[in-house]
Amino acid sequence: MYTPPRQRTRIVPPDPITVAIEDDHGLPLGYGVIANISETGACVWTDGALAPGARLALRVSFARPAEVHEVAAIVVWSDEETEPEGRRRRRYGLQWYDASSSCVLRVRHLAGHAEGGHTPPMGTPAPVSA
Repeated sequence: MYTPPRQRTRIVPPDPITVAIEDDHGLPLGYGVIANISETGACVWTDGALAPGARLALRVSFARPAEVHEVAAIVVWSDEETEPEGRRRRRYGLQWYDASSSCVLRVRHLAGHAEGGHTPPMGTPAPVSA
């Protein structure tokens, strides 16, 4: 099966990025930890059950410097595994459909550090592409 190359680089965060997850009506669904993130989405580990195609409202919390960004996403895939202790772990692929330019800039900043390259200072505006 052919899988096209990714258009955006995925970054494994050097510091934990947590996320509060709500449905599109503001009802809490759970909390999670971001396993990897890109300008277009993220992989999230959570104990919450999320349905493929569900629209979500997220509060993404970055550390150092501490920032919280509100992002809207849709669940595009899910996976579940059972740990040796019998506890189930769920992970979900989320695609942003409304991410602030400041959140995308923060991800670009992480990517620059991960690649050892130059990134603009945190307050520098940058064009956002979908």
